[in-house]
Amino acid sequence: MEEIREKVIKEFRRRKYAESTIRGYSNTLFRLFDFYSAHNPTELTNKQVTSYAKSLINQKKSHTTLRTLIFVCRIFFDQMHNKNHGIYPFRIPDTAERSADFFEQSEVLELIDRKENLKHKIIFLLMYSCGLEVNELLEIKVKDIISKDENPYIILHDSKGNQKRRAYLSKRVIPLLSDYYKKYKPESYFIYSQNDKNKKYSYTSVRKLLIDSLKEMGLNPALTSRAFKYSYIKHLYQLGIPLIIILEHLKIKEFDSHIEYSKLIHEEQIINFTPYDRIITTSEKTESFDDLESLVFKLKDLDEIDYLLEGIDCFRNGSLRAGVIFIWSSAIKNIRKQILDKENLKKINEELINIDSRAKIIKNIDSFEYIKDETTIHLAEKVGVFSKFEKNELINNCLGLRNKCGHPSNYKPEIQRVKSFVEEVLNMIYKKTLPNKVKKTSNF
Repeated sequence: MEEIREKVIKEFRRRKYAESTIRGYSNTLFRLFDFYSAHNPTELTNKQVTSYAKSLINQKKSHTTLRTLIFVCRIFFDQMHNKNHGIYPFRIPDTAERSADFFEQSEVLELIDRKENLKHKIIFLLMYSCGLEVNELLEIKVKDIISKDENPYIILHDSKGNQKRRAYLSKRVIPLLSDYYKKYKPESYFIYSQNDKNKKYSYTSVRKLLIDSLKEMGLNPALTSRAFKYSYIKHLYQLGIPLIIILEHLKIKEFDSHIEYSKLIHEEQIINFTPYDRIITTSEKTESFDDLESLVFKLKDLDEIDYLLEGIDCFRNGSLRAGVIFIWSSAIKNIRKQILDKENLKKINEELINIDSRAKIIKNIDSFEYIKDETTIHLAEKVGVFSKFEKNELINNCLGLRNKCGHPSNYKPEIQRVKSFVEEVLNMIYKKTLPNKVKKTSNF
């Protein structure tokens, strides 16, 4: 079973899906496997998948969950194992009225990930990640993409060639842009016409691509290409960026436009209370943890990624204690893996008995569940993962804070103490196993 799960994850990585998408797809498929735990996953039938899907429908699972199940089953059964399951004979229930203005983030990420045609993937990827309208996308030329800068960006122009703004370019996007450049070799327009490299791609082609993709995924057919820009604005707002800052970044300055976007994001709201009626709860301003978020995209272990994402979400919401606990859960699993990679089991167990004579023998990574975290850190030092200084820092500072946060009390960690905890976890645990910083990507 473990070998099959590893093959699934490897296949999703081969398709260059985002790690968050891989986690979602894998969990959907693995829950199906667990439902039929007495069966070999590769031998499951169309009828069994359909029966499982109907049980999800009875549980009122979302439209997205069922659609994802169909998609990953086609990959696993039809494409990876040639089972020819074909169409699953169940009907996905109608959903409540869906927005014609926005994508859910999970929807737009899946929309991008599903595109195997690299040009189509790049079109959707740039429109969402840079907040572009179709005309802005089609005006981009090769020289407009500044990818070697410390903060990469795209220079956007209007149809008359006048510079409109600079769109921040995610460093995660640059490798795909490089692949696109090598494959399609654009000379003038970055996204060019199928028949002429010197002509830009057509608006109608983008529109048809979106219509076909919406139909394929069962999304609201009323969505238009502007939904990418609207979703860019809404999702940045949901990530904590004030709306006025987002609009300034997009060079949207007209007062009427600000009102329009405010209504779009906030919808119609009626004030039916006064400040006299409610207490304002003050909360500390949470700071960004950019290094921690970057780490997520470098890891391969889905459990570690899950813990880190939960921790980041807690930090964003001001739940520092919960965030520390989740980050430590990821870190201690990483330490366990480093121990197993560093020494053979015989040597590991010899050192373990010297530290704690009552400890259970370690046979695999699951055996560590019966060993205290402090003992694990001592063991890591004995087999050469950490120096004595690092061991003491991890026990006294990192594990110490984790234990304070996990103990039922009124303890409230200071934000700087939490940032110090994160920095120590990154420097003493994760940077030992990550590759050196990648060199800057040059311009195309």
